[in-house]
Amino acid sequence: MPLYLAGPTTSGPLSLIRRASLALAVIIAGYCLVVSPRPVAADSRAALPAAVPPFKMTKPAQVFSPATLENHIDGQAESVKHYEFKQCDYAEYAPNGQGTQLITVDIYEMGTPLDAYGYYSFQLSPSAKTVKYVKVGAEGYQTKDGLNFWKGSYYVNITITASNPPPAFAAALPKFGQAIAAKLSGAAQAPAMLQLLPPGYPPHSEKYQRTDVAGQSFLKNAVSASYPTAGPQAELFISAYPTPTEAKQAYTQYQAYLNKPTTAAAGAKAAPIGGLGDSAIGVKTRFSGVVVAAIKGKDVIGIRKARDLTAAQNLVRAAVARAK
Repeated sequence: MPLYLAGPTTSGPLSLIRRASLALAVIIAGYCLVVSPRPVAADSRAALPAAVPPFKMTKPAQVFSPATLENHIDGQAESVKHYEFKQCDYAEYAPNGQGTQLITVDIYEMGTPLDAYGYYSFQLSPSAKTVKYVKVGAEGYQTKDGLNFWKGSYYVNITITASNPPPAFAAALPKFGQAIAAKLSGAAQAPAMLQLLPPGYPPHSEKYQRTDVAGQSFLKNAVSASYPTAGPQAELFISAYPTPTEAKQAYTQYQAYLNKPTTAAAGAKAAPIGGLGDSAIGVKTRFSGVVVAAIKGKDVIGIRKARDLTAAQNLVRAAVARAK
């Protein structure tokens, strides 16, 4: 559609400058209208149901950002932020929308589906033996006072805060879960990165950590799982890096850490292991038992708390074989 510029027709340099400026302003404004993204309603906000009979929302939902999350879950906010937290939408529900006996819902939007899974798996670990797994979203679990699940980039926490609640509260948990999961976008499947883990780990022991893998700030972006065949507390991790150079840097730092006198057990010293990945070392440590670390391409692989060097090497070798 052509643009018509209204204005005085007086000729002269000043008039020409004004008309040119006006034309430029109109063109810029039209361009901005075309390319500026329209604001999109938050997926998580829209997923909060107005009611799950007989429960109704008691007041408008609240939204918490990274800057205000501490006001909502003081003491846990930093753990959430480890997974590229973006926003939390929170609502409270009561029978017929009245009273203080509540079911609360938190929908956390994380940076990626892998981050959402990571926080879900982090929350799951402490009570893994006392939960009932349910098919909500990608995966969920229910306890006597709550239901947690993840789907796409979202982690959802549904909690009964009522004291001595009647059976209707527990019965409503899966209904809330299904209603919310149906409205959240994103895939409902396990992260592809878990395929790096060799078989042999107990179900639900697998995790994803964005930072501080094995307690080391330089080890990042890792999947891990328990492997009882290598020791009662044995845990394998695989940290994936964008480039071999970055992986080598992290591996070198881990080598230096394992060689510290304060890390190695008395009289022990990290020793190279031939034929395992691009490079590998093993050592008995003071606090993490037998440790074997290796690098293969873009991946740094390690096992901690193994019962002996042979068991540790066998597991790392299985992981190296799956590395890209």
